[in-house]
Amino acid sequence: MKVSVMRPIFKPDEGNPEFVLYPYHIFHLRLFYRRLGKSDRVFDYFAYVDLYRLGAERGDDFIDLYEWDVEEKKVMEPLVDYEEAEKKAIESAIIWGNSRVISWWLPRIEVVRHERAYKVFWIYEKDGEKLIMDSLDGKEYSLSAMIGRNGRRCKGPFCR
Repeated sequence: MKVSVMRPIFKPDEGNPEFVLYPYHIFHLRLFYRRLGKSDRVFDYFAYVDLYRLGAERGDDFIDLYEWDVEEKKVMEPLVDYEEAEKKAIESAIIWGNSRVISWWLPRIEVVRHERAYKVFWIYEKDGEKLIMDSLDGKEYSLSAMIGRNGRRCKGPFCR
């Protein structure tokens, strides 16, 4: 299957690592503020919405996307649909914009661009330990510490 992937910045040095693709929805929003007695203001806001935990992060720009042809088992399924992601992006943009502009009204918001994309998490072995590396910030996490020594402790439909 073909998917859009956020351009990886970091990759482990060890051989040919495995990977898993983590779902995001990226929004470019434009906020239009009206103000009394002053000129109107327009801001561009880039929201990266995590489709697994429904968190939103602000970006500086729309990240470069590459198209990868991958096996379906390497792609994590999102738990959040487009409407929920859009609401989260708009909420995040309003909070950010209202901290910069004093206005009597909420901004008019236009969705300029939106894309489903995946962040790459590299899975590899280093010094006999399985690690996961975030491809955008280069941080490494121990796989055994994440899932526990005896596997996952939480079992059932309510565990993520």
